[in-house]
Amino acid sequence: ALTQVVDAYEAVNKEFDITKLRWMVHHVPEVTPDLLTRLKNLGCGVQMGAFRRVTSSDPKVIVGPPFRTIVDHGIQVGIHGDGVHIAPLNPWAHIYFLTTGINSFRAPVDGNQQLTREEALRLFTRGNSWFLRMEDRIGSIETGKLADLVVLSDDYFDPKRVPDDAIRKIKSALTVVDGKVVHDAMTGK
Repeated sequence: ALTQVVDAYEAVNKEFDITKLRWMVHHVPEVTPDLLTRLKNLGCGVQMGAFRRVTSSDPKVIVGPPFRTIVDHGIQVGIHGDGVHIAPLNPWAHIYFLTTGINSFRAPVDGNQQLTREEALRLFTRGNSWFLRMEDRIGSIETGKLADLVVLSDDYFDPKRVPDDAIRKIKSALTVVDGKVVHDAMTGK
């Protein structure tokens, strides 16, 4: 199906230059380096879904996109949980899967496609800002950007303090939206 999408984008591009537009594809479990190159040449990005971690306990079954292959290719990429239209999902469960390849049944199902902790967090934040056309307003802490941030309950980047299994238990200790505190675990507000 993805080959058909890329073929169609390329056909349209022969008549109308779409390379300056922000095209994207979602859910790419069977993408190849060739398709990634073709997408990148069209100005298309890839939104990877990490929600498939709940779909299989069989390590032979593809349960999501080849995260490492896509990130290493250099195409514009972001990660989503694909559930916010149903119910808010804890991103830390997805990040656990991205960084370990261990699914919700505690089985390794992601081959050698894991990402580093830094990559996973960056793709959930700054990586997604491109897809929203808001990279000048969100995704990183910089002067002039919206003051939305969280202070975490533990040091995600320190695997000694937060071993892999503890990633799923990380919570927001403090949440700031538009420069205002909207959640403070210390005060219970």
